Amino acid sequence: MKDYPGFHALPQHGHQALEQRRVELGCGVWAFIGYSSSNFAAIATRHGYLMIDTGDNIPLVRRAREEISTLAPGSLQGVILTHSHPDHCCGGSVFLDGEADVPVWGHHGFGAESRDGKGLEKILMKRTRRQFGFDIPTARYTQNFMLPRFDKEIPASPIKPNVPVAEGKTELDVDGIRLELYTIPTESADMLVVWLPEQRVLFGGDTAYGSFPNLYPLRGGAYRDVERWAKGIRRLKEFPARALLCGHNLALFEEEIPCFLENYAQALEYVYTATIHGMNEGKSVDELAATIELPDKLRTLSYLAEFYGAVPWSVRAIFAAKVGWFDGNPSAVIPLTPQEEAERMACLAGGEDKLLQAARNALAKEDWRWACRLADWLLALGAGREVRLLKADALEGLSREILPITGINYLLSCALELRAN
Repeated sequence: MKDYPGFHALPQHGHQALEQRRVELGCGVWAFIGYSSSNFAAIATRHGYLMIDTGDNIPLVRRAREEISTLAPGSLQGVILTHSHPDHCCGGSVFLDGEADVPVWGHHGFGAESRDGKGLEKILMKRTRRQFGFDIPTARYTQNFMLPRFDKEIPASPIKPNVPVAEGKTELDVDGIRLELYTIPTESADMLVVWLPEQRVLFGGDTAYGSFPNLYPLRGGAYRDVERWAKGIRRLKEFPARALLCGHNLALFEEEIPCFLENYAQALEYVYTATIHGMNEGKSVDELAATIELPDKLRTLSYLAEFYGAVPWSVRAIFAAKVGWFDGNPSAVIPLTPQEEAERMACLAGGEDKLLQAARNALAKEDWRWACRLADWLLALGAGREVRLLKADALEGLSREILPITGINYLLSCALELRAN
């Protein structure tokens, strides 16, 4: 794995398959990790159990329900959804099947993120499929602990709340279990944090997890406010938690928790502050994305490695959110169109044939990014299948040399699309 400007993978950082395990967070409180793309939990109540999220992988969620029926015999007393992302809601049918009038709590603004994309369903779905690698054959998929590929996938629809949770703090007593719900926007604006004060167990949803976070998802979407997200992480530090269940792959205990949350908040704050400082110095978004990296004390932590999100993408998102698309370079006020630029580059190279030969040479040297750029110019000039296959080779090569799984999936998905055309 190579280092590219803005992307730095340490030797000890590599993708691993998600380990399936059940973890006891407190008396009568169990986390299910590796049963789904996201973590979920069950809490024993007087007459059954309460769910915190529901996962998304139907076969393994069914297995978890069987385990829960032994751990906490009785019926489902309710479901609390930490937020609206499908990987936390698509397993709900497993628990709600045959259960009548079960309360499902969720943020009063549940689903705001999807509503922001109204009218863009086609393009967002296409990019979502690429980001999550839906169309990558299992044999070619990079197994990892953030977006695992399971042996058997069954399509499922996300469940929705029937009890909206008001802004701020909400106290509940669910079949003898006292809980507190807090609206704390972080990865999503509709995030709920769940606190069990007696057991001192905290459910953070996707406030933090075992990777540098997806401050900007490649599928696109509304800006995820980095300052607000960091403040939300610091809010979690205020709870005297003995156990913390993150939305993905991590369950933490006792003294691990404050240190984890402090480092996580510092990472987000550093990227934000460094980006704003660089903008005020007049640096371009490309310069900032290529040079900003976490300090060594944070970058070497496994839970801040760029397994999922990436620092350069985050920098670009902050830049665009604060000043918009224009990077300040006057050349970008009335730029050349892709075809105009391609025509001039071909002329500079001595003709399209020379441009094609340069692309072949770049591919042979494994200069994947330059091969892609040359291929883009050739495609803008009307090149056909040979150049599409050349670009596909370059994308596949680059996908083997970066760490973020969403980037790997996006590159490989696009390569497969080019080969299919």
